[in-house]
Amino acid sequence: MLAQGSYASVPLAALPSKRVDRFDCLAAALDEINEGAVFLNADAQLIWHNRAFDKLLVDNREGHLLVVALIESVASFYQEVYDSSRHAVESSVRDMTVGRIEHEVHFTLMPEGMLGEESYVLCLVKRSASRWSSYEEHLRQTWGLTEREAQVAVECLKGNKNLEIAGRLRISVETVNKHLDKVYQKANVRGRSELASRLLDAGL
Repeated sequence: MLAQGSYASVPLAALPSKRVDRFDCLAAALDEINEGAVFLNADAQLIWHNRAFDKLLVDNREGHLLVVALIESVASFYQEVYDSSRHAVESSVRDMTVGRIEHEVHFTLMPEGMLGEESYVLCLVKRSASRWSSYEEHLRQTWGLTEREAQVAVECLKGNKNLEIAGRLRISVETVNKHLDKVYQKANVRGRSELASRLLDAGL
């Protein structure tokens, strides 16, 4: 189903007029909320999304991965709907982490007849900043680290080794070592354990 799913939105002009009217009414309301709102059909194709979701994609450096994760989750949600024989699954809430950002996604089934002949899933995507983001911000403000240095420092605190950090941040191991040297110098520490201790002392 994911292979069939498309990132491209289906143009509303291609829909029957009654469906357009219903979509327009709901879309106008959803465009006024601050949470990302997305409609996907039973083929996990993106039908419509609001302005808040556009902003979410712009703010998230890996926005395309958020779209992929959303399509996969909707495909899984539809499977749950079709597989449930004892009780109808009409809504679900899932936590989704893309990059370093956590999202809470609410899935609601809009059954056949509500917006047209097909069924749709309405997804409300709520962004909640990862605790690691606050660590990065603290490091940047307290020790004057650059954004990349703070990212490398946080990856160290997660327990990742230099090779793993290089892979996650898509930089070379040599670059990781250079950033770490700068971090230790600015934080006035001699290694990872002292770095962790300094953060614990700071209440993080």
